[in-house]
Amino acid sequence: MGLRKRIRGFTLIELLVVIAIIALLISILLPSLSRARELSKRLVCQSNIKGVGTSAKIYANDNNEKWMIPPFDRTLKYADGERVDYIQDPDGRGPIGVKREFRSFSFGSNASTLVSVTRSFWMLVRSGDVTVKQFICPSSGAETDPTENIDFYYDFEDTENISYGYLVPFGPRDTRPREGVDNRMIMMADRGPFYQEGQSNPQWASPETGDLLTINDAPKSWRRFNSGNHGGGGNGEGQQALFADGHVTFHRMPAIGIDHDNIYTVMTNDNWDDANGSNRIHGETPHETTPIPFPGDDALGVAAYSSTDSLLYP
Repeated sequence: MGLRKRIRGFTLIELLVVIAIIALLISILLPSLSRARELSKRLVCQSNIKGVGTSAKIYANDNNEKWMIPPFDRTLKYADGERVDYIQDPDGRGPIGVKREFRSFSFGSNASTLVSVTRSFWMLVRSGDVTVKQFICPSSGAETDPTENIDFYYDFEDTENISYGYLVPFGPRDTRPREGVDNRMIMMADRGPFYQEGQSNPQWASPETGDLLTINDAPKSWRRFNSGNHGGGGNGEGQQALFADGHVTFHRMPAIGIDHDNIYTVMTNDNWDDANGSNRIHGETPHETTPIPFPGDDALGVAAYSSTDSLLYP
């Protein structure tokens, strides 16, 4: 009778070593996988914006070279001595129309004085050129608009159903989105930081030096002023931006307009000769201004520079 060969198994120590190695590999690989997922979402976001931009240019080809602009009464800039607010409704719901199911009229007794920036995007939805899903950045956590009867409505249901901002179309003629503007103009981008959770009132000082931020500061110093879509409110890594010529690129700071205009603020006429150009790089934050301004707003005295101001909202 032959000897039975003894089968040797793992000892407890060996098993623990294997588990530790697996855990170490997971801890090394998980951040890389997470980063890869974010980069993949960023590409989807870029594709969304590119698609909307292409549809906008097609729309312009059929509409006298003008991008989407919902009807509004251009004569009612002031009412009873007060400037009409074309952007924010009185209920404080940001860029969403007061009654989203009704049209905006630009004539007669029904002339609209309260319209919304996001109705411009909805014009493309109604035409069937884009879907509501294309207005959601997959990194933002926003929810797709649940509207079923799209043709009955003229705006998104809520601010959380859209991840992108649009060049405010209600200012002077030379500031409205259209073909023929300087190709450096930003027409659309990830929505601004001042309407997202986690962003407090801006303090434009560099955390490293205490000086006003400039375009030479490290991208990490600009994180709280970037869109929160990619990284969260107050910690944005940057934003996808659509230029007037139709290309989309990712930028790690918001001072990317003409002459480093901050695309999420309206520039002021204060200290135009200052060395670092803070009036453009920082500007006036719309959420601190009542009513919300538009490019070329006479109230801020910047009409002479309006055609180079890329104010995106929300």
